[in-house]
Amino acid sequence: MARVEAVVVCLLVIAMDVAAGVLGLHAEKAQNQARAGCPTGRRSCHAHQPRAMFYYLQGRHLRILFIECRQPVWRAYELGVAAAAVLAASHAVANVAGGCACACSGDKLRRPSPNRHMASFALVLAWVVLAVGLALLLLGALPNRTRKLADCGVARHRFLSVGGVLCFVHALVAVVYYASANAAAREESRADGAHA
Repeated sequence: MARVEAVVVCLLVIAMDVAAGVLGLHAEKAQNQARAGCPTGRRSCHAHQPRAMFYYLQGRHLRILFIECRQPVWRAYELGVAAAAVLAASHAVANVAGGCACACSGDKLRRPSPNRHMASFALVLAWVVLAVGLALLLLGALPNRTRKLADCGVARHRFLSVGGVLCFVHALVAVVYYASANAAAREESRADGAHA
């Protein structure tokens, strides 16, 4: 029964992270299509316009050096926030199901197993990937939340798509964490049963 539960948790975490990644990539796509102002299916509406090194105008998007002015895209905001929410929920599921995986042991005679070390490393890595992924998804989505005419600021290129890719990385790290934490818990319960 424990193996079935482990498979279900792993599949749930993978499905949630893949959904978050796809949402992040679609948010970037919606933002870029609205920037171009092109009808669907056309690659470039302004192919005849020369692209200067410091000045670039395309559709509803103006860029001068590292400052850009662009019209917010509500759909990109919705998809980006949804991706961040699903990523956070996936992380919560993996952490609650995996339990605490601290490699430090209060018992000096008993050394942590390699599975416990792997679970601790994967847990720290999962938190780092979560923090960076959430930050990128929210930094890419939040400028699109307003419905004003244009918003100018520092260029935020590919924040949503990189955040979406980090969702896929989070799936891998979270599954490694859950599997190694589950294996370490089984090892410890067997060792406690043998000592009793």
